Amino acid sequence: MLGTRARTAVLVSAFLAAAPLAHAQTPPPKPAGSAATADAAFDAQKAAFLALPLPTRVAAQEALVWLGFYNGVSDGDFGKRTRDAIAAFQLAQRGKGDGALTPGQLQALLAAGQKARADAGFQTIVDAKTNAKIDAPTKLMGPKSGTTLDFASDASGDLAALYARLAADGPGRKVGYKAIKPGAFFVVSGQDGGRKFYTRYERDAAAAPPIRGFTFAYPAKRADLDRVALAVANSFVAFPQAAPASAAPSAPPAATPAPAQPKAAATALIVAPGRALTAIKPGDCANPRVGGQPARFERYDPATGLALLVGDFGSGAQAPQRGAPGQDAVVLGSDGSRIAAFPAGLTGGLERSVVAALDRSAAGAPAFDRSGGLVGIVAPLAEEPQRVGGVALAAPHALIAAEAIGSFLGGGALEPIPEAAAPQSVGAIADARAKSVAPVTCGP
Repeated sequence: MLGTRARTAVLVSAFLAAAPLAHAQTPPPKPAGSAATADAAFDAQKAAFLALPLPTRVAAQEALVWLGFYNGVSDGDFGKRTRDAIAAFQLAQRGKGDGALTPGQLQALLAAGQKARADAGFQTIVDAKTNAKIDAPTKLMGPKSGTTLDFASDASGDLAALYARLAADGPGRKVGYKAIKPGAFFVVSGQDGGRKFYTRYERDAAAAPPIRGFTFAYPAKRADLDRVALAVANSFVAFPQAAPASAAPSAPPAATPAPAQPKAAATALIVAPGRALTAIKPGDCANPRVGGQPARFERYDPATGLALLVGDFGSGAQAPQRGAPGQDAVVLGSDGSRIAAFPAGLTGGLERSVVAALDRSAAGAPAFDRSGGLVGIVAPLAEEPQRVGGVALAAPHALIAAEAIGSFLGGGALEPIPEAAAPQSVGAIADARAKSVAPVTCGP
């Protein structure tokens, strides 16, 4: 069967051919300057976007769909369509439309997308006959709305015959787009009388019934529902995976608990080969590992929350250099599964805070200025962050200053970064410091 990403791309193209979004019809302004300058700007925008955690990137694209700025695939990748959608959103927010989201713009985007979903009453419904699932805009549907979402199935297994019937024009019915992957799926979209429609069917020969699909229809005059139709189509799951049935044994065996796995707990800044700085109490982290390698606590300072871990890791790490705190920063921290780059803002004086969308496992994460100099380490996070659509919201987090870090390491002040150091993008800082930041896991 066609892969999820490829299938989604075809479906998106199909829908756009039948009902293009308003924003998609307006060509984006051409960037000023030479082609080389434009390419460099795009590369910087792409690096900044891809440095975000994957769930954040997908959520941002889905929010752009809901707001009508994006008509592509929500896969977390970055292309010109995503860049143009971000720029359009920024301009709508009276920003400069440079295609690179600031932390504040990212949170505003996610919140606006979540509000649009909530306003539409978007929630998952299940077909009682087939168990197929889809997300439906329940607040936009009803007897008087003219908007309907109907499941359908076919027991014959003949996908080609069903496609031939549904892809044909008829009295008052005009098919705007039709495409089929034989034996796998098809889509048909167009207009029937005064309503637009989007129909999709998928086939799995091993399932019963083997063909399942849906049709989403809505008044043609409701152009605002074009983007809702796109979100509905991308949520369809025709054949949810179910646990295989098996005969029950006469005497069920005792349950064997799954072996415990190390848990992402913090982030470490490797300050020298075999030496890593973090912000977690030794009593809260049994059997610590840095980047998957066994480590042990050598020292802990309860006044600052700093801890020093030692072990066989970080052979390519370099000592950090002290930066000059400004308004913008980049936090490199664990998002629970990997090290990700978080655009951030700095507030406060001596007792600085970093404003970023961090998970609890980002405790100990280094914050760098835009020249790559260290301005502090994220202090332990007291509680789980608030989330929108599963993505942590930006919030202020206490920062352990670089001065305290130098004192803790016993070498006095850290060496300052050269004043002539040029500003860097989020992606460039993430690449340059990749070998110096690692997740800290605790457990067996």
